[in-house]
Amino acid sequence: MTNVGQSADEQPGQWGLVALAWVLVGVPLVWGVWNTLLKSAALFR
Repeated sequence: MTNVGQSADEQPGQWGLVALAWVLVGVPLVWGVWNTLLKSAALFR
């Protein structure tokens, strides 16, 4: 039988992968936004 149609509740390891993916994307994104805000604030001083 295949895994087609199984919900995420039936695969507990999937939530860990989703959280890891969000961290891998979110940390650089937040860092980039923070640096952009700091550099743009320097323009208005």
